[in-house]
This record gives sequence, C-alpha cells and structure tokens, in this order.
Amino acid sequence: MRDALRRLRNTHVARKLWRRAPVSLLALSLSSLLAVSFARADEAALDPAAVEFFETRIRPVLVEHCYSCHSAAAGSPKGDFRLDSAEHLRNGGPGGAVIEPGNPAESTLISALKYESYEMPPSGKLSDEIIADFEQWVAMGAPDPRNEAATADEAPTVDPRNHWSLKAPQKVAAPAVADRAWTRTVIDAFILARLEAANVKPSPAADPRTLLRRLHFDLTGLPPTAAELEQFAANSSDAEYEQAVDRLLASPQFGERWGRYWLDVARYADTKGYCFQEDRNYPNAFKYRDWVISAFNGDMPFDRFVVNQIAADQSGDPNAAAASGFLTLGRRFLNDSQLINDDRIDLMTRGLMGLSVACARCHDHKYDAIPTADYYSLYGVLASCTETPRDDLPAAMADAPQPATQHIFLRGNNGSPGPEVTRHFLSCFAEGEPQPFQNGSGRLELANAIASRNNPLTARVWVNRVWGRLIGRGIVATPSDFGVRGEAPTHPELLDWLAVTFMDESWSTKRLIRRIVTSNVYRQSSAPRPDCHEVDPTNALLARMNRRRLDMESLRDGLLQAAGRLDVTMGGPSVQLTTAPYSNRRAIYGFIERQNLPAFFRTFDFANPNTPAAARPQTASPSQALFMLNSPFAIEQARGLAERSAAVPENSPPLADTDRVSQLYQFALGRKPSVEEIAEAATFVAAGAQADAAAQVASQPRWQYGYGTYDPLSDRADFHQFPHFANGTWNGGEAFPEVEAGWAMLNVQGGHPGDATHAAIRRFTVPAAGTLRIEGELQRHAAEGNGVLGRIVSSARGRVGEWHVPTGGSATSVESFPVSAGDTIDLIVDSIENNHHHDTFFWRANITLTREDGSVEAWNTLDGIDGPRTAAPAPLDRWSQLAQVLLMCNEFAFVD
Repeated sequence: MRDALRRLRNTHVARKLWRRAPVSLLALSLSSLLAVSFARADEAALDPAAVEFFETRIRPVLVEHCYSCHSAAAGSPKGDFRLDSAEHLRNGGPGGAVIEPGNPAESTLISALKYESYEMPPSGKLSDEIIADFEQWVAMGAPDPRNEAATADEAPTVDPRNHWSLKAPQKVAAPAVADRAWTRTVIDAFILARLEAANVKPSPAADPRTLLRRLHFDLTGLPPTAAELEQFAANSSDAEYEQAVDRLLASPQFGERWGRYWLDVARYADTKGYCFQEDRNYPNAFKYRDWVISAFNGDMPFDRFVVNQIAADQSGDPNAAAASGFLTLGRRFLNDSQLINDDRIDLMTRGLMGLSVACARCHDHKYDAIPTADYYSLYGVLASCTETPRDDLPAAMADAPQPATQHIFLRGNNGSPGPEVTRHFLSCFAEGEPQPFQNGSGRLELANAIASRNNPLTARVWVNRVWGRLIGRGIVATPSDFGVRGEAPTHPELLDWLAVTFMDESWSTKRLIRRIVTSNVYRQSSAPRPDCHEVDPTNALLARMNRRRLDMESLRDGLLQAAGRLDVTMGGPSVQLTTAPYSNRRAIYGFIERQNLPAFFRTFDFANPNTPAAARPQTASPSQALFMLNSPFAIEQARGLAERSAAVPENSPPLADTDRVSQLYQFALGRKPSVEEIAEAATFVAAGAQADAAAQVASQPRWQYGYGTYDPLSDRADFHQFPHFANGTWNGGEAFPEVEAGWAMLNVQGGHPGDATHAAIRRFTVPAAGTLRIEGELQRHAAEGNGVLGRIVSSARGRVGEWHVPTGGSATSVESFPVSAGDTIDLIVDSIENNHHHDTFFWRANITLTREDGSVEAWNTLDGIDGPRTAAPAPLDRWSQLAQVLLMCNEFAFVD
C-alpha cells in the first residue's frame, strides 16, 4: 500500500492534482487519524447524536433498573456507588472505575451486565439488546450529559412553554438593506441584513460551471456531463439557470436524491436489527422506499405526505398503502412492544417536529415542556393499534377494535402503572388541558395535529432540513432538536418567513427548493474568506457558500457514471452494494443492513439506520482515501473509466494519447484538461509502458499446466490450460481419460500425453530479462510402445531442444540463451506415431535465470505443483492509474 501511495504521488499528474486539492483525502497525517479515532470521552459528550443515544438508550435503563439502589434517592447507595450523575459513574465505587471509555471489554459495568463478574441488576439479567446498547455507548466514549443540577430535579429558570419554537411562525416583511441590487429574492434580503450589520459583504457568484455542478448534485445527486457544463458556461444567464433548475426538479432522479434524505429521517433499513428465531429481513421494505421516491417526484404536499405515513389506512389516499413503512420498518427490539412504541414516538416527534419527547418516558422532560403524561398519551395511541403483516407491502398499522386504557409507567417500568392518561396531542401546544382524541386510537387525529398549520414546529423543521441540505448547515444547527437545549436559529425571521410561505404554497417541497436555489445566497462562491475569520468563523452569517464533500451515494454513483456504467433503472428490490459482482444500480437501491452496517457505509458517513438521523457528519479520514486506492469496486471503476476514455466509433483509428487524456478528464471531472495537464499526463502514460509490461508479467504465475499441439511450421505450441486438479494431478476432468484431453495429464514428477493433438505441456513464464539455462532428464520406464518425444520451445526463439526417449532416460539440457520478461518456455511431451499407450513419463527440469543485474534465480519442477488459485487482479496500467488519481482528487470528491 505504501508503495502504491508513493508511486501515485511521485507522478507529475498526481503532484499537480495534490496541489489542486489542499484538503486532499490522501494528505491527512497520522495525527489527524489519531484525532479522529481517539476522541476524548468529554468531546463525545458534546456531540448531540451521542447525547441522544444516552438519553434514549442508556438513561431509561439506569432509571428503571439501577437508581433504586445506586442513586441519591436510595438514601445510602449500595456498595457506596452511585449511577445517577456523570461524575459518580465516572469515579466508580470503592473498587475504582467501572467503565473504561472506548473499551467495553475492560469495563466492569459491562461484565456485570453480562453476569460475568457481578450480576447486575440482581433482579434478572437484562436483554442482549440492552447490553449491546451499553457496549456501544462505552465504545463511543461513554458520553454522559448528566450533572448534579439535573439529578436534583431543579426547576428550569425559563418557562420552556415560552420557547421560541413553540410560538406560531410570523411572516414578517423583508428587512431593508443598503445593497438592494444584490437581493434577487426575499431570502437574500434576510441574509444580507445580518451581513451588513456585521460589516461583511457577500461573496461574488460562483462561476457557471461550479454553480451547475452544485445544482446537479443538490437536486439529483449526479454530476452534469461535460457537454452540459460547456453549454451552460457558454450561455450562462438567469433564464438558462432557472431552466436548469426546473429541468432538474422535473427529473426522475430528483425523487431518488431527496427520497434518500427522507429515508435518513425515517431510519429506513431492509432488516430488523437484532432478532431471534425469525426472519431478519423486511422483504417488502423497498416498497416504502419506492413510495417515498414517487411522492417526492410528484411533489406530494408535505402535510399530506406526513399524514399518509402515520395513518395511511385512514388518510383516504388509495395509493398510500406502502407509506405505513414509516412506522413499521424500525428496529424490532426482540419484539418488545414497549421499545417499539418508544422508537415510533421518537420518530414522529423528533423526526417531524424536532422535539425529544422520548426523553419523558421515565420522568418529566428535564428541559422542554413535555410532561411524562404527554409521552404516555402518545404511547396510548400506538398501544391502541395493531400491526398487520402483508404479503406484498410493508406491515400496516390499523386501529385495534377497542382503544387501550393507558397509564403512566412509573420510572418507565411497564410493571409499575401509575395514573391513567387520555390519548391527546402534546400539551405545550394547547391552551389549558389538551383535548382527548375522539376517534378510535386517535392515530389519524395525531397525524393531522402534527401536519397542522397550527403546529408551530412541523413546517419549521422541514424547511430547516431542506435549507441545511442545500446550504450546508441549517438555520437551526440542531435540525432534530428545536427544544431548549437546541441551538437558536441564526436567522429566525427568515426561518419563519420560509415556513409560512411553505405552508401558503400548499406545502410544496419543490417550490421551497426552487426558491432557495434561485437566491443569490445559494449562488455564492465557496472560496475561503480570510476577512471573515474573526467576525464569522463558522460561516453562520453565510458570507459564502459552504464547500461540501460528496456523500456516500453521490460518490458511488459518480464513480459509476464516470466509468459509463451507471444503471438508472428505478425502483425494485434492494441490491447488495459491497459484494462482487458489484451492482451498477444507484446507491439508494442498496440493501441496508441495520445491525451490521458494512464498512463502506460507515467509512463514508452513512446515516445510522437505528434512529432518525438529524444530519450526516462530514468527515475526511485516511480510510476514505484508502478505500479509493485499494477497494476492488473503486479499482474496477478506474479501469472502466480508462477503457471508456479509449473508446472510438467502429472502424475509426485509435485515439492519440493527448485526445485520450482529454476524454479522461471530461468523463471524470466534466472539463477539458489544460495544455499543461495534457502534457504531464501524456508523459506519465508514455513513461509507464515498460513498467506496466513488467508489472503484468510479475502478476502471472510462474508455472501453468495444460495440453496442446506443437506446430513445426510456426515452431510454436498451441497451449490450453487443464481445467481440473485433484490429488496433485492436472487433467481434463473428473472422468479419466476425459473426452477432450484424453489421457493427457501432469503431476509433480511428469505425466502422460494424450493423442496426437493433445501433448502434455508444462509452461514456464520468464519473470525478467536475462539469460536462461535448462538442465534435466526425461524418463520413460515402460518397454512397450514407441516411446515419447520431448521438446522445449521458447515463445521468442522457437524450439531450443528435442529428445526421443524410447525407454530409459535422456538428458534434456539447453545451453544458456537470452530471454525477455514475459517469454514462455514450454516443456512438451508427445506420443510417437499417435501411439500413446504406456507413455507415462518422468521429467525433472531445473531452470536457472541470470538477470541483467547479475542476480540468479532458479526453479525445479520437482519442488511442487500448484493447484487452482484465484487469479490476482492485473495491476493497474498507467491509464488506469491516471483515472484513479482523477477519481481520488478533491475536484471529483467535493462540491464547491
């Protein structure tokens, strides 16, 4: 691997591309790798996703199973050990720390949960899935946001019901700005007002090529072709740009791109996660995925989109049956109904409204206006429903014949029922007591309440998600947390203006996207702004566009498109993306394994399918570069790109190297190379012809075993490899003699010829130039028959020796002769006059190569005989290496 890196980086082309890519994936140092891999536990605790994992998977278990003995409320905690704050858990008890962040195997807490040391909790061992959650939490660094104030149940200093996100959005007028010429849209006015207040100017517009490439990836997830880029650059105008926007919004690939974003929120996967004695797969999960894609392509109003997914059976939409997968395709938790309902509550509230209602499962929410009664009111809705399997669609939700009577579960324990609660919507949206749902389970009423114009959150949350996808960060930087602990909006008036306008325009996602991408804010250059480092180091004011790395789907699809292999067929069952032969389908159609997400997905920051994903991280790690360098899939696309660059119409002459370089750049990067790039690439390719040939020879096996015919006119052998190997013998098949090769066979000592057209041939491939000497002896022990004829034939010089052996033995020595790398030397044994009876032979041969540098290497036929082996992939030739460099550079992997 190190040699491959060095070889690539030492080429003129690679050095130029590294200079063009200041944050190249391959340029990360070991210190960067260590920083990524060994983040401190306190840093992990600041990560909202890590906090979310603790709050939803760890804290409820501690509350239910541990606090009664190991908390301040226990009076005198058993073992003098408390688990009710981060500090106490970190310090451990009299025996020392019980967790080692990052190392579950060495953590006493984990061994106690597994009943391998202590047996905790003593009331009974927890489920394997809960223990697995604790192992994952410790492996993450044991992030724990709790503090003493939180455990003391202190009242918040600010009434959470007055939080900004719970107030109805207001559509205020656009602010006045000084540079009115820059404000193409209302969006621009809101952004520019903040910039002018900070005395910062917006960036100039991106060049036409950069802008069209950005637009293509954002709206379809695919790059534009070189022809599309060239045409747009030559005719760039507002009208042309808006036509491109409308064309891409109408493209079938739009639904695939934006459907994938939604599937992140919906925690979509094709499997159930950990389960026992049941099918792990959701065989019809893809029907939900395809419904989502179709809904986005058809621009289904978002309020109806939401209602269909929560109450498809009651929404009145006959085409929405598959939408029920939104609720039914989550983790199965060994079919624990309490955990399944908890997951669905989290999905509906955090995924759609940005509220962490699931945190109120065990106690009133510590920060937001969500009492435990609200959690169990929603729980009661789900408990009043049944899940119905279907043969051709995801399982459906249906109301039970009688609604359930729901109680609060004290400390989240369903074995400790508390006060009864009605089924109702969240009380923070009601004036006074919330009104109970009246119809059946109340699921349709819940769906309508979530998708209501009177709900201050749903439109805001979706608008913010769309903005974040297009701009690179949300107006609210915590897109799934609009609560007290979430980030405040950077531009609250803009967020409200967009939310109200979105609802006024029939909840149209396409109109919302069009409004954003036609703004000057979106069209800005992403070039760094040193003048803004002090005023706006995180670019929250949006003085420039944010540069973004391609996500996993766009990267994979882009590789296939560059190689000319992308299959744009839509819909259908999911396909495996990480096993050969590799599918050419778009990545959205890839099979998602919830429990064991493949390394490729994790390497490129795929969303965790166990939980509604707020947003994907954007990392740059050495493992990403090494994937592009070493993965068979990436290498396959580099070869495909190189082959595509050489393609010419039938009966046309081959392309000149300079023209082929130009083709390569256009397919990979969507542009023609500069004169300097052409010259450097052509020089690189020409200089590598000899090295490629040597690498090709080095990858071939030294010995091959087969049969064929020696032609005295051409002085060459027609060689065919034996197809069958067993018990140290190569021959034509399991049956012997075989129909095609007859009695022909070879073993370590010798073999047997077939008939006149099936001589036994042992072929040696010369690994390097030099002189070759051959010594040996050919023996035939039988007295019957005519004997055998042995020949040694060089592919470069023809026959260099011939010996007739009736019986007994004959020396088979050949004086030294010059050879080149790749020459073949055939040791051929024929029967005489087509009489192959009793012609078993023994041939010992020693081959000595003296290389041009004076080193000597020798091979003896008696040293062994190779059986079948998987052919090593041929090394990349210079054209494929050049293609690989282009596919690895930042110009390919990032969107400016």
